[in-house]
Amino acid sequence: MLTRILDTTRIDINNSQIKHELEIDLRRMDHINHEDAPKGTEAYILIVEPSQRTYSSMLYRFRFEIQYGKYDSNKFIPLGEPKKTQSEALPMI
Repeated sequence: MLTRILDTTRIDINNSQIKHELEIDLRRMDHINHEDAPKGTEAYILIVEPSQRTYSSMLYRFRFEIQYGKYDSNKFIPLGEPKKTQSEALPMI
């Protein structure tokens, strides 16, 4: 299991509805198998931001940037190029 490092600085995590919708998406993201992660991957940084297409005041959908990497002396070293996905593309649970 990979360690997830979550970056929510681009969304209003203090809004309870946004936080609830994000928690749902994170549970869905737990079902991604990461089979295309670069060899040696130990963790990934997950940057969350509002989806430009489907984010509104009543419908909170997100865009995710996944950067795989490993640790070297407690420092995150990126591996490969970042991958992007959205709430709509996550596995249904």
